[in-house]
Amino acid sequence: MDKIKINKIAKHLLNKRFNKYYIDNSDLELVPNSQEEAYLIQNKVHSLLNSDFDRPVGKKIGCTTNVMQNYLKINHPCAGTIRKSNCYKSGCSLNTKKYIKVGVECEIAVKLAKNLPFSESYKKKDIYEYVESIFPAIEIVDDRYSNWEDFTANHLIADDFFSSGCILGSKVSKVDFNQLDSLKGNMYINKKKIGEGLTSHILGHPLNALIWLAGRRDIIGSLIPKSSIILLGSLVETYWITKGDEVKINIEGMESISVNFV
Repeated sequence: MDKIKINKIAKHLLNKRFNKYYIDNSDLELVPNSQEEAYLIQNKVHSLLNSDFDRPVGKKIGCTTNVMQNYLKINHPCAGTIRKSNCYKSGCSLNTKKYIKVGVECEIAVKLAKNLPFSESYKKKDIYEYVESIFPAIEIVDDRYSNWEDFTANHLIADDFFSSGCILGSKVSKVDFNQLDSLKGNMYINKKKIGEGLTSHILGHPLNALIWLAGRRDIIGSLIPKSSIILLGSLVETYWITKGDEVKINIEGMESISVNFV
């Protein structure tokens, strides 16, 4: 891989993000040529962001449901990185001025009980043993792109695949394995339901998303660390927010969580 190109694209993406400028795809020298290169760029972005006060705490996995694959016209999962500074508690208020075009998604998330080593041979019951807790999450996404429909998946992956943070449920629980693929999720905007879906819509079973991630050395290296938080995919289509919106999601059998945009 061309390290000079990777560093150049990573610094370009950070500059755009810090200054709230749209990313465009007009300069081919700033577009990844492959998925492997895209994840190397994403990892470089986060190595440049790391500090004593902020660090990656997990991953988000996008395009794991038909509704999102159809919306984005991408037929495979894609991962982004979640940072400590972008994880929020339910009930918080977020300023829309922090984003270029902010959106929300209804997610189910897991926290790992122990290091999850890279392997391409996990089964669902095997990987369930690595899960400490399962909880609802609202993913915060930001459309930082001049026109994302014109971007390749690789270009979006390099920039964290829209990722801009998450609201996390706080109640610790571990859903019974036999019920995990039959939970219904709903998302409400200003108390009006705008979408619903089932956890089975995530690659047939939500743990299949975690299996996919654990089998991608180009994304995780040798392992996913203990206590990592993994968002497994949205049950509903992305909703683009306007100032004043209140967002609430409910995953069956779990607490409801919310966020306000001001």
